[in-house]
Amino acid sequence: MSMIARVLAGARARWSLDENETRFVTEAERVFAPAPSGEGTRRVLVQMPPDYQCVIKFGAAVREFGGGNVANNVECVGLWHQSVMSAPREETMQGLRREVRKVLNWLDFRKWKRLYHAIGARRFVTLRPSVSVRRANWQEAGRIWQGLTSKDDVLAIMLNGTPCGDLIYDTYLRYRIQPTVDLADPFLRRLIAQALDAQHAIRAHLKEGRFERFFTNYSSYIQHGIPVREALRAGVEVFACGNLTQVYKRLTLEDWLHTEAHWHYGERFAALADKDTARATAEAELQKRFAGAIDRATAYMKSSAYAANASGALPAGVEGVVYLHDFFDSPHCYRSMVFPDYDAWARFTAKTIVEHNLPIAIKPHPNQLPESALVVQKLKAEFPSVTFLDPKLPNNIIFKAGIKCGISIYGTVLSELAYHGIAALAAGDNPHVDFDICIDATSVEDYREKLIGFRDLKAPANAKEQVLEFYYTHQFMHHDDLQVDFGPLDVMRLPVNQSIALKTVVESYPPLVRAGGGKA
Repeated sequence: MSMIARVLAGARARWSLDENETRFVTEAERVFAPAPSGEGTRRVLVQMPPDYQCVIKFGAAVREFGGGNVANNVECVGLWHQSVMSAPREETMQGLRREVRKVLNWLDFRKWKRLYHAIGARRFVTLRPSVSVRRANWQEAGRIWQGLTSKDDVLAIMLNGTPCGDLIYDTYLRYRIQPTVDLADPFLRRLIAQALDAQHAIRAHLKEGRFERFFTNYSSYIQHGIPVREALRAGVEVFACGNLTQVYKRLTLEDWLHTEAHWHYGERFAALADKDTARATAEAELQKRFAGAIDRATAYMKSSAYAANASGALPAGVEGVVYLHDFFDSPHCYRSMVFPDYDAWARFTAKTIVEHNLPIAIKPHPNQLPESALVVQKLKAEFPSVTFLDPKLPNNIIFKAGIKCGISIYGTVLSELAYHGIAALAAGDNPHVDFDICIDATSVEDYREKLIGFRDLKAPANAKEQVLEFYYTHQFMHHDDLQVDFGPLDVMRLPVNQSIALKTVVESYPPLVRAGGGKA
């Protein structure tokens, strides 16, 4: 097959419905019939991520909203929110590539529109306002951009009364594919303008539609976070379906993060009647992780950070390990961070290691993007005296080597370190804060002092018990804010990027897509 033929075949596969998708559409459209509009109609807005798990979760939630029958005076509107285009800084012919991406985005919309139409969406809107509005927003974005003097200024950006700085910051990192924000980069102005565009568009939709509920996968980045925050300000019930522990999380003006409200974990565990059994269950499951299994909390990993038949060794003299994050993940997915981004943290940490000759090594994230690996290469060149470990070096080898401390901003590894009696230093809000597990730095200077004195840091005496309580709460005490019966289907285990998820729904739980099945 020629290269052109392969490209065309790949395009057809990406933008045409495959067998599983076609079957799902055929089955689902019998249930998600058009709803009447007019007086008494209830409206629900759903974002349209190209995510099979979301199609299923949103479809079930829309059916539940209609009491098991979407035609029961429920109008569903789809929000195509893919408004931000990737623009790598090193890329040539960026204008041409941006136009090509717009075409690809339109082709994606054509396909996913059919899938979301199958779950009830009969009208579709975007985050793109009129040309005149965009021109005005471009001018306003220029005024805001020119007034920025620090990264903290970016994080503090308010747009018409709504905090949007963290969303703009994280969108820059991911779509500019840069580890930190460059205040002089015109792309930052473009993102501020797109944030204003998204805000104007979603406010118009909310005013027009008077939606009662809004479903999204995430609340990070411009295209997710701004609709979420504006919907909440408009009094709309908002549910996110993007974290690894909850099918549906109700967001509020006090908590609009899609990550679970971990600061309630302690009281949740305290309410258990049989705590000993819970700890025993947690220990049995945690041992599986240490043996190399992937559990729900680590489902994002391509491979385990532990290995049953581990090989390799920690370099002699290493007494601590810094566990890097992927530099292009959304860093502001929790309530606070000591540093503005992962790059600032990594560089500050490496510089402190060099200045004080600390026997601390750095381990890159084993699941990082290729672009993140390039950032690590630059760090290695800038700090040649610092020891960088193989990202695939198993953690069980590192732990057994007798390190005294592990460092992360908020990673899963923090509880794993504490379980093994190793001090865990955190540099931001993290899922473990309701338990006595981590040593939490409260400022840059506090972090510096704790890093320099890492040998004096100690894991709490009851750290293992605390980790078991955290793990049980995080893994087993799932608190869904919307009760939707999926029957025997474990919707959280369905693949996100493979259409086999739709086939599983059709064959394993027909009531979700076939008439006469009752309430979904």
